Amino acid sequence: MFSDLFNYFVIPTFISIGAFGVYYLLNPENGSTILKNVAWESVKLYSKASIYFENLAQTSEITDDSDFENDDFDEIKPLLSYYNYEKDLEVQMGYDYNNLPQEWWEDSEKNIDLIIIKKDTKDSKPMFKTFTNYKKLNSSDKQNWETVEKQFVQVELVQNEACIDIHKHLDSFYIKGNTLFTPAFLNWYLKKWFNNVLTEDTYTLKIFDKDVNLFTLTPQQYILITDDGYKIKNIDEESESEESENDEESASEYEGAQDD
Repeated sequence: MFSDLFNYFVIPTFISIGAFGVYYLLNPENGSTILKNVAWESVKLYSKASIYFENLAQTSEITDDSDFENDDFDEIKPLLSYYNYEKDLEVQMGYDYNNLPQEWWEDSEKNIDLIIIKKDTKDSKPMFKTFTNYKKLNSSDKQNWETVEKQFVQVELVQNEACIDIHKHLDSFYIKGNTLFTPAFLNWYLKKWFNNVLTEDTYTLKIFDKDVNLFTLTPQQYILITDDGYKIKNIDEESESEESENDEESASEYEGAQDD
């Protein structure tokens, strides 16, 4: 058996490596290109395999816990908190946020840069919904916690010439409708899990997604989780859209008052 392995695997492997070594010496430019292509294809294969086996493991965990009472899980009430970026302050609102009047939210709007709803799960890893303001929270389906598959293999924050890998805890955020990587989200996320904060306005995010696409985000961009993946959005465009909606609402209220 060992001789067969040696004849059919070890010897051909060494011959191939030796032949490529000779080719590289004779054609270093083409050899370098081949090496880069092989390395890139290896990274793609590893990334896709990693995501596949991770999803398989999660499915197995769910199957193994089939005796878990879903009714008990559904009775768990989500907790809400909001975050103020300028003060780096998170305020816990607890379970009763649905009972707060809209006037309270409107009065507090200037202090709210991020709204977080946390829901505990059976495997002790919580799920999080995130919103940039009360209007989006109010218009959302608070009972819908529809998850999507893991979107990012690696996320790195680059600031002050230092690079931090921050993708470890993102599995809890792959929920349809979530907004990720706004400055407020990043500062809250860094403080909560990495004992770190944003220290400058010129940071960048280097992201490697599940389809092996590489791209960067600036502080003016963020990610919106959709039902079939994600979208890259611009903060300025969102602000302009909200201002336009507010103008339309004001005009509608004014016309209504005129009619009266």
